[in-house]
Amino acid sequence: MAINKDMFAKLAFPSLVGISMLITIIPDLRPMGLLFFFLGAISWFILFIGKPKLFSNDADDNRYLKYFFYPTVLLNLLLILISKDYRDSGTGWVYLILSIITYLLFLSFPNITIGIPQKYGKGILIGLGVFGGFFVLSKIAPGFSLLIPSAPFSFGNFFRGLIIIIFAPILEAGAFRSVILNFIQIKYGLSFTLSATIESTIFSIYHFLSYGIFLGALKTLTELFGAVTAISGSLITAFLYAFIVSYLVKKYNNIFVELASHLPINATLFFTVLSVGSFFSIG
Repeated sequence: MAINKDMFAKLAFPSLVGISMLITIIPDLRPMGLLFFFLGAISWFILFIGKPKLFSNDADDNRYLKYFFYPTVLLNLLLILISKDYRDSGTGWVYLILSIITYLLFLSFPNITIGIPQKYGKGILIGLGVFGGFFVLSKIAPGFSLLIPSAPFSFGNFFRGLIIIIFAPILEAGAFRSVILNFIQIKYGLSFTLSATIESTIFSIYHFLSYGIFLGALKTLTELFGAVTAISGSLITAFLYAFIVSYLVKKYNNIFVELASHLPINATLFFTVLSVGSFFSIG
């Protein structure tokens, strides 16, 4: 039986996401994983998009792409090109992979993506409310604080702040909440609850890299169990944050809900850790 576009998308999507997660958490598989990922992405591009284009016919999507996505992608590419430390850390590759997945889904299925509406004030207010809730949680139960993405020490605080405060929220919002959530729900015909659970789980697994867990560096299951246990509260909180924001982004059809919560969360964590003079394992 011939594979049509819809079937190809259903098969290629979990393959691309699965390979990208292996690249994220197992450094030894990164070179081969990147090769297969790019081959799959090129195949997707040829089948769905055909020739390069930057924008779709959806004004909401284009506001996100124009003002947030493309500037961040270009900066990330520049850092990958000029910094060996950034490449070796894996952080740059993760954000490049998320950028490619976002681009492929935004341009292939603009009808299922979530962008920035013309009236976005409500999204900002709701996002700031989410930020306030998780800020209070971090004070009440420090073990359930979110941690921040890793960034090479050689970068200095300016570039580390750029990566943590700008790159992470913008690219993660576009990839996870704007496209992956709706793609899972619509293309596979799942309920919102199940779709958000899957998407939030993927989000948490991506944060293995952010939180210093490289499976290739852990030699035994005991070491893996110990590493996961040590930051289990933060992984649970990452899942909880993803699930709540997924619901709100979808309810209000506004990605600013995440941008307005994720940016200040990461900024607060960055400057808090900076103030005590140590980034230890979390970047």
